[in-house]
Amino acid sequence: MRPSRWRSVLPSWPAACAAVVTLAVTLWKIQVPSLWRDESATQSATQRSLPDLIAMLGHVDAVHGTYYVLMWLEVRLAGHSELALRLPSALAMAAAAALITMTGSRLVSRRAGLAAGLTFAALPAVSWFAQDARPFAMETAAGAAASYFLVRLAGDDGRHRWACWYAASLVFLGLANVFGLLLIPAHAVTLAAWRATSRRRDVARRWLGAVIIACVALLPLIVLAWTQRAQVSWLQPPGAAAVLATGRLVGSAALLLAAAVLTGMGLAYAALHGRLGTDWPARLPALCLPWLAGPPVILFVTSQLQPVYTFRYIVFCMPAAALLIGTGLAAAGRLATAAGLILIVLLSLPAQLGERGPAGHADNIRRLDQIVAQYERPGDAVLYPQAGSASFAAAYSYGLARLHDVMLGETAARSDTIAGTEAPAQVVRRRLRRVRRVWVTESNVPSPGRPPQLGGLPFRLVRTWQVTVSWLCLYTYQA
Repeated sequence: MRPSRWRSVLPSWPAACAAVVTLAVTLWKIQVPSLWRDESATQSATQRSLPDLIAMLGHVDAVHGTYYVLMWLEVRLAGHSELALRLPSALAMAAAAALITMTGSRLVSRRAGLAAGLTFAALPAVSWFAQDARPFAMETAAGAAASYFLVRLAGDDGRHRWACWYAASLVFLGLANVFGLLLIPAHAVTLAAWRATSRRRDVARRWLGAVIIACVALLPLIVLAWTQRAQVSWLQPPGAAAVLATGRLVGSAALLLAAAVLTGMGLAYAALHGRLGTDWPARLPALCLPWLAGPPVILFVTSQLQPVYTFRYIVFCMPAAALLIGTGLAAAGRLATAAGLILIVLLSLPAQLGERGPAGHADNIRRLDQIVAQYERPGDAVLYPQAGSASFAAAYSYGLARLHDVMLGETAARSDTIAGTEAPAQVVRRRLRRVRRVWVTESNVPSPGRPPQLGGLPFRLVRTWQVTVSWLCLYTYQA
């Protein structure tokens, strides 16, 4: 690509500014929150050999396969610390901020683009997922890239290369999370809305060609993901609470209300001064509203028949909210933009602080491991009565990881699973008769109950610790 073409893709100074600010915000206390259960799955996947990882993806988590492979490479360079695991997500959110700014600058103005990028940096959910060793920040960046390239594809300077960039961004979006492809129908609505004002009639053809190429490239992953759909069998049909919880894309109820009011005031100011079409052109809501509402609505409707909705599957819609809010603030002028951004930062601060505590991701596996490391004795065993909780042992190399898992059948690597398989009940009971102390973990229960695996065996509960949403119990054998 010639230098002039690279300049059309690379970020401008407002985009670079938004990226730097976002990276600084997301790196703040990135190592303080404990790894949580899903990050333990990332640890488990990346701790095995590459052939074992590829074999695992044939059985579970194929939808995260690209992310796991990238992280497998990353941890061999940087290690398994919280910073090493989460840094790619922080960088992805910084890239998303740059792309949001570029999109806003293209559709409205540089000030509007910068305001949108800085708004994005202030949203609490951006920091949460930037400090999460999972693929959703990368998915968000890919969604922002796809939307930016759609704008360029539909622009008057649209050329074949923008269709190629758009197709590539869709492929990466699908590799990050196949549910990210719900952006495609949202973009179809956007193009239909833009069609009336576009002077170019080949946009739909090039867009459709790019979509077909991306979907064909992703077809093997889509098929494999469908065969592994039992992995989300734990999901329930979303109700009214889940619908209301989509407001987390912006933040708390107070932050959401303030953002709506500030945006409305900015638009009203622009309308009173006859600048609404310039400061908030119709092409902007035509892009953002389908992007913000389309994927959640599709998942809500689909989940009434086959539950597939969870909040993290719509995180890639956050850039649309930031674009709407930031450009709305910018429509009221420079001083109002600055004041509005300051207010958004202040209202987001309680959530920002809360998610940066040791239990900022709900699970505090680090504290569980610290307790076990402090009180463990040689020969201690551990029992995981809840499905999936055995992955806790992969988070850190001490504490739970050093205990003998009496329920373990085959290891994670040998069974091509995240946490290994369970041994038959009679094997578990035989193992329990050989130990004198057993640690038990349970999560998301009001109080811990005696595990059924200990039924009929002379184990007595001697101590209990509550660590955020988890319980840690110590049982001793009483002959």
